[in-house]
Amino acid sequence: MLSQAIAQYTEHRTISSPLPSGPAPFTSSEDFKLCRPNSKPKSKNWDHHLSTECRNRLPSNLKASASSVKPESDGAPITPQRQISLGAGRPIPEYFPWDGLQLSGKTSRATGVEDEAVVMPCMRGEQDFDFAVALNYGYAAGSPQLLRFITEHIEMIHDPPYDDWETCLTSGTTSAMDTVFRMFCNRGDWIVTEEYSYPGAIEAVTPLGINILGIKMDGEGLIPEDLEAKLRNWDPTRGKKPSLMYIVPCGQNPTGATQSTERRRKIYQIAEEHDLYIIEDDPYYFLKLHSRSESGEDAPMPVDEYLRQLPPSYLSMDVSGRVVRLDATSKILAPGLRCAWMTCCSQIAEKYMNYTEVGSVAPSGFSQVAMYKLLDVTWGHDGFIRWLSFLSHQYRQRRDALVAACEKYLPPDLFTWVVPEAGMFLWLHLQSPTPRISCSSCSDCSIEKEKTALLDLEERIYNRSMEKGVVISKGSWFAAEPDQLKGVKLRLTFATAPLDSFDWAVKQFADAVRGELSK
Repeated sequence: MLSQAIAQYTEHRTISSPLPSGPAPFTSSEDFKLCRPNSKPKSKNWDHHLSTECRNRLPSNLKASASSVKPESDGAPITPQRQISLGAGRPIPEYFPWDGLQLSGKTSRATGVEDEAVVMPCMRGEQDFDFAVALNYGYAAGSPQLLRFITEHIEMIHDPPYDDWETCLTSGTTSAMDTVFRMFCNRGDWIVTEEYSYPGAIEAVTPLGINILGIKMDGEGLIPEDLEAKLRNWDPTRGKKPSLMYIVPCGQNPTGATQSTERRRKIYQIAEEHDLYIIEDDPYYFLKLHSRSESGEDAPMPVDEYLRQLPPSYLSMDVSGRVVRLDATSKILAPGLRCAWMTCCSQIAEKYMNYTEVGSVAPSGFSQVAMYKLLDVTWGHDGFIRWLSFLSHQYRQRRDALVAACEKYLPPDLFTWVVPEAGMFLWLHLQSPTPRISCSSCSDCSIEKEKTALLDLEERIYNRSMEKGVVISKGSWFAAEPDQLKGVKLRLTFATAPLDSFDWAVKQFADAVRGELSK
């Protein structure tokens, strides 16, 4: 029961040491976990997976010296009675032009409860979260106020089965993903991903000289048998065998596929056998498009029922510390926050923070204040889960409306699709055959010409749809291996447009497709 877990964390806070204060205080997830240290196995060592750049990147001496609260050799924090800093070039807060921040928002949505506005102030000198501290340089892992809440959330939802896991804040998942690729890959290395994947990941690794091995997919996402076969039969003349896998297991972008529990277990077992490190990019995890609640009401699910229907994450089954989980706020709070979190073993978290210290330094103080005041002070864990259940209900209604429009205007002889169980996307497979082109002298020539014909048809459908006032996404944008492109696929999203526009938009899109196919 969520209420019992919350009560445990509330009690844990009352018996724990006060949060460290002052500018950029040293903080760690270890201070906020409910589970006692050394009660679970330790993670493996991952030195053999780290890139040359990562192994050579060391902590910042300036950032370490500037921390107002540092750990003793035994890990216990100490606070100097008086510390005059003549070291770090950190501006004195009296020269900041802001004295405070006042946010206005909504209470967490609840069935049958009127959604009242709430004011969330943060002021200079405030004991809870000093606004002047938030505006200064921060610690790479994040502020203790927000990190405490996020650590509790991770332990409550995922409960990693090894001891030395750690959560740290990021400046958005895309930024964190780019850093993690650099941590694990050298130029010329290979990574594994779904055959259709998030373009941000593809575009991040390409200029780094990292090669992509696409794995076949079905309605449940990445197919474990194809993954195992390609790893087992790896040709060493292509380079070093892939040692990193990037996956989006829930509401996958672009296909909308969600991996079943059994499939996740199979994929994780293959990762163990072939020593694959896993990047679990899961921004759609909480957008679970459930059917109606057990009561049959078309309303957000009660929190315990909602939590029961969430699938187990890779983090929750990771016994060796081979998963770095990326959680995002873009889909559940607001993209402009550029503040998210990642969870992994402490060795990898420490390496990640080495990058952060000379990169983004820390997530925005404004964003951390906004998230802390909303998540911890205003909502609490129960309110946050109620909000996520509310969002899932809203997106289910939007999905159903888009699917209904597609069923109305896109007959199965034109398009097929799998109704997504999570996320924001509907992945369409064009059924009308594309021209078969043969070349008597060269089979490769025929393949290339067929690919050109596919891309030409895709481009014409895209442009005709735009002319009719409807924006869609080309499937080729998501291809992990563009040379392996087969068929025309298109992505629609039910996240953005007004709900009452879906019917008109899909009709225009259908007319655009028929117009191009009739040529």
